[in-house]
Amino acid sequence: MQDQVARSAPATAGSSPVDDITYDLLQALTSKLEAIEAFEMYAGDGEDAAELFTRLAGDERAHAAELLDALRQRLGD
Repeated sequence: MQDQVARSAPATAGSSPVDDITYDLLQALTSKLEAIEAFEMYAGDGEDAAELFTRLAGDERAHAAELLDALRQRLGD
């Protein structure tokens, strides 16, 4: 619901503090960071799937790094 509010809030063109692409990059990065946190928690449970969750967290880290690089480029850092 919050996403809908953020995207529909601007009443006039150009009044949003971020453009759609920047917003999408931020949202995707947030999702990746949440996935990393979850996979690390699951891996810490010590069950048979710990290795799988550790590997998945690593994959998400790589994706998060790509998104962060793209966001930095977009913002001009």
